[in-house]
Amino acid sequence: MLILTSMVTVTLLPIHAYAQESVSLEEQRTKQLQELGVLLPDPVAIRSAAEAEFAKPVAEQDADLLKEIASDANAYSNLVSKITDEYNDYLRENSRYDFVTEEVRKAPIVNSLLELDSEFKGIRNQAYLNLGVIAMDDGREMEAFLFFNDAYRLSVFSCAEGVDNCIRYQAEQYMKSLLGVDGDSYVHWQR
Repeated sequence: MLILTSMVTVTLLPIHAYAQESVSLEEQRTKQLQELGVLLPDPVAIRSAAEAEFAKPVAEQDADLLKEIASDANAYSNLVSKITDEYNDYLRENSRYDFVTEEVRKAPIVNSLLELDSEFKGIRNQAYLNLGVIAMDDGREMEAFLFFNDAYRLSVFSCAEGVDNCIRYQAEQYMKSLLGVDGDSYVHWQR
């Protein structure tokens, strides 16, 4: 009888663990639906809205629309990251096997996904930068600083394409100005 009880207990543990994992996955999915909404963001609509709004002088841009553009671009980028993160994880796990990482990096989808991710993060960050400028021009300095900080911390740090195309650098300059801080900022590493 003791042996049978042990076998039942051992058999039930994996079933119980699977049930907990299923509930956890279901809870995570429900939470993500609440956070992201039930509709997938439309990248064409996000691009169009961003292009139209960014084409205007910053003072004429609509803050509510910029917040919506930033939110939608961020949501789209996060969804693309759900694919790219798996590639990145796999590459990290196999980084000592050059032949594996070379094959993964050759997959055309990798570059396409990374470009999409970068594009929509750029749209989000530009919207935050513009929201900062609008808030600063309206005299809401703390709100402006926080928008600039979002653009700063969420952007690529190194300005390989120069300061004119580097949201991180531009956001940093605004933040330094608001704080009364002087000094040169990092741009890009060069040999």
